[in-house]
Amino acid sequence: MKLDISNINIVGHAQIAVNGLAVIAGENGTGKSTIGKILFATLKAIASMRGNTSASREKAVADLADPVFSRLFRLRLTECGRALDDCLPASRSQFISDISSLPSAAAVRQYFAPILAAVTDPAVLDTVASEIDALAACIDRPADAATDVTAALDRLLRSEFLGNISPGGATSSAVSFSDEASGMSLSYSIDRGNVSVSACEGKTSLRDATYIESPLYLHLIDILGKVSGTRFFDDGNTLASLMLPAHVADIVEKIESLRYTYDIRSSRVAGLSSSLAQIAGGEFFYDPERHAIMFRQGANDIVPLNVASGVKSLGLLQILLDNKIVTPDRPLIWDEPENHLHPSWQIRLARFFVTLASQGIPVIVSTHSPYFIQGIRHFAVKLHAEQFVDYYLTEMNGTTSLTQCVNDDLNRIFIKLAAPLNEIMDLSD
Repeated sequence: MKLDISNINIVGHAQIAVNGLAVIAGENGTGKSTIGKILFATLKAIASMRGNTSASREKAVADLADPVFSRLFRLRLTECGRALDDCLPASRSQFISDISSLPSAAAVRQYFAPILAAVTDPAVLDTVASEIDALAACIDRPADAATDVTAALDRLLRSEFLGNISPGGATSSAVSFSDEASGMSLSYSIDRGNVSVSACEGKTSLRDATYIESPLYLHLIDILGKVSGTRFFDDGNTLASLMLPAHVADIVEKIESLRYTYDIRSSRVAGLSSSLAQIAGGEFFYDPERHAIMFRQGANDIVPLNVASGVKSLGLLQILLDNKIVTPDRPLIWDEPENHLHPSWQIRLARFFVTLASQGIPVIVSTHSPYFIQGIRHFAVKLHAEQFVDYYLTEMNGTTSLTQCVNDDLNRIFIKLAAPLNEIMDLSD
């Protein structure tokens, strides 16, 4: 997939291709986080288009799907409902996203076939079957994809940038996105905070996106959950200082939903989780007695608050992978994943990201760490995955920044990152 943006905050122009792992390096204040947020908002918006779902119908589908998930989830927690573990998504948001993406009534019934087969309670079966019929009828209603994506973009971008998205508040900003795998393309502009879609063609294969900027979500989940549960990102009646950006509320909701599964490792991705556990020296799991996510290190169970921040980073990634929140059709965007990590762990994490990319999971990271970048370069060669990795450098060009691909001259990144150290190591003065 490719993203091209112009005149958004400090970013004058940036063109990013994600062939697996895209690494964006540069100094602070050159727009790396802005690129990540624009990509997150764009991916989330086009994910709402799956099945050509309109904004109004999307809400209608969500309203109908929500009680279905609650009913099935309660059944799943009983002995007779354990068969639902293999066919019911772990989180409410993923369930609703899956249903919203279905293109027809026939697809709805096909999706629910294994779920209905796992329901043994006749009363629940009759109720759910009736609710599925209502969902199928709702899905079959015609929709307007351009209207849907415009509404989603407007909501997400206002949440992420609070209206401060164009330089000086007057220059029109432009974004183009394309997904070669599905043939989908989207172009839109932003003028004084208002989104206008100029082209929206094809159907996307992308279902979701996750943006991470801090592992601290794990031990702040209770506080953040209360905020996101009572205030909406685009609610004009709340103070901006009390609202959560869309990407924070998104990850909080995803983690929060895992509290209600007895074993968040039930769908563990073979090999990947064990690799993370090996690096971190333990693994995260759900403790039904404490009703909380815990970290198990040997014979000790530790609350996330008392777990090192670096370990929380790896644990958060483990949770996302185990619960299929990050998959080939659900990209991961991570702002400075090396934060809180010792250089040796940075290098191990670099290897892990290269492995994810080689397995078809799109990952976009911004970084300041030469250890992390050198680790990615080393393992991309060692694992024969160079074709999946692209490197970008953001630099100021006057009053705005320019992002360029530096695959053929990676030393530009290392020279830029090493400059401060070289300056203070010069003892000639």
